[in-house]
Amino acid sequence: MSELVPILGVIFSLSIPMVVMYFVAKMVINEKNRDKEIRQLIIEHDMDAERAKLLIKEKRDNNGRYPALRWGCFLMGAGFGALAAFLLNMATDSAFFYLTIAFGCGLGLLVSFLIEMKVARKEPPTQE
Repeated sequence: MSELVPILGVIFSLSIPMVVMYFVAKMVINEKNRDKEIRQLIIEHDMDAERAKLLIKEKRDNNGRYPALRWGCFLMGAGFGALAAFLLNMATDSAFFYLTIAFGCGLGLLVSFLIEMKVARKEPPTQE
């Protein structure tokens, strides 16, 4: 029985990501099909532009707006976290070493968020 534990562990650890990927792909495909059906109904019923805009929601991808800034702040935060762990003489096998790096990453993402918010306030509003 004890020989089955590692095998079952590998099977379950590989099957969970596959199931998640399947359901995410299914969700994306269903959303695309629904959007396609709505657009076809709009064309078939000769709907005016104002009512059609209410049915079709615009997808705004704000996450991809400043990826270089986000990654740069994240990696700098990780570097500062590692530097702080080194200066505090933490052993690399200690959990506190990795927590310090994770804390630095979080601070880097927070700085990135604050910078993005400041830039977004300065940008003129977009016309729809």
